[in-house]
Amino acid sequence: KANIAGKFVITATQMLESMVSNPLPTRAEMTDVANAVFDGTDAVMLSGETANGKFPDTAVRTMAAIVGNAEVGINYYQNYEFIRDFTKKPMSTKEAVLGCAAKDAIDVDAGMIIVVTTKGEAARIVSKYRPKVPVLMITSNERVVRQYAPVFAVYPYFVDSLPIMREDVDFDILLEKATIYGCEKGLCSPGKDVIVVHGCVEADAEGVPMVSVKAAPGLPMPYFSEKDVAKTLSIRATAISLDDVLEYYAPPRKTKIVCTLGPSSWSEEGLTNLLAAGMNVARFNFSHGTHESHQEVLDRLRKVAGSHKRRIAYLLDTKGPEVRTAMTKDGKNIELEAGQEVTLVAVGAEYDKWEGYKDPTTGETKIGLSYDKLCQSVKPGYRILISDGTLSIEVLEILNDKELKGRCMNSKSLGPRKNCNLPGVHVDIPVLTPKDVEDLQQFAVKNKMDFIAASFVQSAADVLTIRKVLDDAGGQHIKIISKIENEAGLTHYDDILKVSDGIMVARGDLAMEIPSEKVALAQKMMITKANIAGKFVITATQMLESMIENPLPTRAEMTDVANAVFDGTDAVMLSGETANGKFPDTAVKTMAAIVANAENANGFNAIQCFIRDHSSKPFTRGETFGAVVASTMIDCNAQLVIVLSQDGFASRLVSKYRPAVPQLVVTTQDHVANQACAIYGQYAVKVSNMDTVSMEILVLAAKAYAIKEGLWNGEGIGIVLHGQNEASADNLPVMRVMDLKKMDAADSLARPLDLTHLALPNLSRISLRV
Repeated sequence: KANIAGKFVITATQMLESMVSNPLPTRAEMTDVANAVFDGTDAVMLSGETANGKFPDTAVRTMAAIVGNAEVGINYYQNYEFIRDFTKKPMSTKEAVLGCAAKDAIDVDAGMIIVVTTKGEAARIVSKYRPKVPVLMITSNERVVRQYAPVFAVYPYFVDSLPIMREDVDFDILLEKATIYGCEKGLCSPGKDVIVVHGCVEADAEGVPMVSVKAAPGLPMPYFSEKDVAKTLSIRATAISLDDVLEYYAPPRKTKIVCTLGPSSWSEEGLTNLLAAGMNVARFNFSHGTHESHQEVLDRLRKVAGSHKRRIAYLLDTKGPEVRTAMTKDGKNIELEAGQEVTLVAVGAEYDKWEGYKDPTTGETKIGLSYDKLCQSVKPGYRILISDGTLSIEVLEILNDKELKGRCMNSKSLGPRKNCNLPGVHVDIPVLTPKDVEDLQQFAVKNKMDFIAASFVQSAADVLTIRKVLDDAGGQHIKIISKIENEAGLTHYDDILKVSDGIMVARGDLAMEIPSEKVALAQKMMITKANIAGKFVITATQMLESMIENPLPTRAEMTDVANAVFDGTDAVMLSGETANGKFPDTAVKTMAAIVANAENANGFNAIQCFIRDHSSKPFTRGETFGAVVASTMIDCNAQLVIVLSQDGFASRLVSKYRPAVPQLVVTTQDHVANQACAIYGQYAVKVSNMDTVSMEILVLAAKAYAIKEGLWNGEGIGIVLHGQNEASADNLPVMRVMDLKKMDAADSLARPLDLTHLALPNLSRISLRV
């Protein structure tokens, strides 16, 4: 609303809260700041981070880097069109002219916009339309300079006085000086076109404005059209009324919650509380623990879930090919100083025996790393990040095939077995270690787990390797979730997506492998591509991190979770919050409340159209009906979707198009029913027989389940997708619109429906960020 009104808006409170005491933000904070930019904020605010934090200037630099990179991901033309379309008409001639400056900057690929103004109003109107380039505001009013500091894109250029008339020689000189200033300050590239906003007769644009073009001094850079760059267009369409904000009601939740199990939750009481709070998928983290300890928890959880008649999915997360530091002499920490030179030794598999040290006399320091090919993989100038990035070492020299010299970029007390990241390096380690193979075949397959989350997937070949390992042991029904955690995974993402069943946006290690300010862009790109491919996606790491210690999340965490829903995630994941936090079930309840309310704001029609428009044509039969179910649901205001799907194929295609109501998946297969727990909108109804039981009986069973679980209030109509010659819709689907409330016999299928009384909700405010 502020964007459309042309009023600047500041987003504030706990945006980088963790930087009060830490030099790095959490993943939730990174994406929260970026999402404020995507929402259309003019400015973001730091509070305790700069008022009483330990790293005030670092917090500002971090904020600046995040918002600068977020602006790269904005579709400026779409924003211009959106604000223009929703601005009240007829608009003033002044706004009609000034708004064009933002569009002109896109059309000619300008480097900067210059606005000559005494009052700042002309600059405000240009800023309203979200120009792609900086707006250099020339003014002689000191008050305007100060008051426009928080306004989007505006940079002041103060002069003692402005020329009176546009034809004055002093006016041309002023424009030239301002243009040179803009180039010197990095606001405009040399040789670029500059859009100039000034008056038709007077120099001041506040009277009757006009728009002209001049060239910045210098040789232009070679022309490079954005059309030559493959970009992923993503959509976040929301429809929000005041009632949505103020009322406590939220519709049944469709986004799923993954909970990591650990000491805080693996007791019978703890597991019961997680189930009651809303856990859909239980994550077993095999970076820790033994088969015996995990088996105890798994058996206990299945017993608890069975006694409470709750269906959930079971996920094994592999340890994967981690790089870690070796042991330390006598188990003591190595005290490292900023600027100190160290020797890194590639000790390989001996890392759990080899001991690093710092000689107290000479200061010689050696640190072992488990990556055997370290010296063949990095070059001078590369960075090595240790212990979640709290220690950064710059590579200075490769000494031999096992040792390199590096310089510590900061001080750190380093203990043994700390994790290590090599940004920009394709780590030459098999995706499955011998331990991982044993975990998959001897635990996941034997215990009929539903999902494998494969750590550090770097290529499609990695996924195919995992598939073979599972299939060889009889694990054909286990779905593979590829965790994207490094640059190699991003580079080969399209190929990985094709052969994966699902994707995890693993923001923890990813923020170590790529600049942290890029994580929000990577998240949006990966989720959008997964949505269009019809693959489910989980967003993970530090989503409610502060709830490890506190019963309430930070403001940044709240909006980070909601924005993951707006981005199109199928599920959100809790890690330390439920594994070793003080408030595990409270964290799940909080997560459930946030995602349910976020879903209530989604503009489902726009989302469905976007996915349909960007999916490959021609459609298969299944894809066609998946899209039709979602659109028909909106057209006739249906309250429930029921899909008879033996293998889960038809139900997954319906979920791809994001129906606004719960989808009941009727199946006889245990693994299909369990795996529905991770997919957007799906709730499984397992039946014993679909071959000889009538379709009507199956629909009645789904209807009864929906009422019992609070997924449907018993009013309105439903969409039913079933088979043409069999119950399952997986092969030849047929769609019907049915009056579920009146349905009690087969003749209800033929009853005509009067839909004239159904009205679509009144959406008082629609927002769109592309």
